Amino acid sequence: MKKRYFLAMSTLSIAVVAGCGDTAEPVEGTKDEASLTLQQVYEKAMERQQNLKSVHAETTMDQVTNLKMDSETMQLTSSSNLAMDIEQNPMAMYTKGTIDMDMGGEKFEMPMEMYMTEEDGFYMLNGETNEWIKLPDEQYEQIMAQAGAQANSTEQLEQLQQFIDEFTFEQDDENYLLTLNIQGDEFKQFILSQMGASLGESMDMSGDILENMKFEDSQYNIVVAKDTFDTKEIDLDLKIITNIEGQETTIESDVNVIYSKFDEVDTIKIPDEVLKEATIAE
Repeated sequence: MKKRYFLAMSTLSIAVVAGCGDTAEPVEGTKDEASLTLQQVYEKAMERQQNLKSVHAETTMDQVTNLKMDSETMQLTSSSNLAMDIEQNPMAMYTKGTIDMDMGGEKFEMPMEMYMTEEDGFYMLNGETNEWIKLPDEQYEQIMAQAGAQANSTEQLEQLQQFIDEFTFEQDDENYLLTLNIQGDEFKQFILSQMGASLGESMDMSGDILENMKFEDSQYNIVVAKDTFDTKEIDLDLKIITNIEGQETTIESDVNVIYSKFDEVDTIKIPDEVLKEATIAE
């Protein structure tokens, strides 16, 4: 169950043009043009996220992995739809949704429901037995970091700030539209580090994986509200191809997070029945 959970939740949490001093290019039909620069918008978005108390996130992820060796091919697919309520300080999260997976012909649908609070720890519903389990306390921080990274736009913005010179910068009447085309060795390092963080493992940044990795048609999109500087949406389209010792692996991911209810999420508390009924995971 835990292996399936990690596989389902691990996304690859992630041009060229406008400099930081340029204002946003209006898209067709834009009437209300703003004059802030990319650097100013990014700083205001970061400041807003750092002061955000709570948010709701609707996340979807579709991923297809093709493994080719000699004449054989194996395909793994997953599709998830998760709704998350998130509090920042203290960190707390409630997640509910479904994950569909096909692992080489073995198909299954897994309901997903989780509570996480700093006071009580991490609780997850076992979709196979419909029973609640509590993760051991020593693993709480690791799981909180992994799950939180899926929907925390503050961390996303901080991590992507190093590439700010590579963003295209546009605007419509209501939003600033930031687009990053993924290419080059610096993105390989970044994405591998994100994969390692997501899986709770260290990954070799200079070995065969890095040397034999390439991107195709990969893009990071961020939508920031003009009036509040809230990050309204983050979308990642990613295609990674590696070829190591004759084994070719292609991973295609489409991850979308839409944020709402800024500072409007109710206090997250784990129900008493969950606390009482849960068994400790081994």
